[in-house]
Amino acid sequence: MSTTTTRWKGLTQGQGTIEDASLNLAIAIPEAFGGKGNGANPKDLLKASAVSCYVMTLAIMLQSRKIPAKEIGVTSEISGDKPTNLHISHVVELSLAADATPEQVQSAQALISAADAACMIGNLLKAGGAQVSVSGRAVQAQ
Repeated sequence: MSTTTTRWKGLTQGQGTIEDASLNLAIAIPEAFGGKGNGANPKDLLKASAVSCYVMTLAIMLQSRKIPAKEIGVTSEISGDKPTNLHISHVVELSLAADATPEQVQSAQALISAADAACMIGNLLKAGGAQVSVSGRAVQAQ
């Protein structure tokens, strides 16, 4: 079991923290909602949860298939303001070792989509009506 503690000081213009054994994060209400915007907001946290689940799932899949990945880069965006129009988009840049075989590059490319289908957080979001999309490419390092 993991315990998270959240503390908030002030009201709309206030700020808080979320802490647990591996996290210490400032949170704040966005300026668009009357806050100061000097911390992560719930949409930031949702996007971060989705992308961290995705990248860790992809890393596990790559390792289990012995694909020599050097780095996984993901740029994520979130849009929408209701569960029915919420969309998280991940764009993946997967760098493989220079000695990766053509078959490993092809497998890695397929895993970019497969990791989306296997990611627990992404699947929870999809079940709630949100859209999660993934695109990207696997390339050999030079």
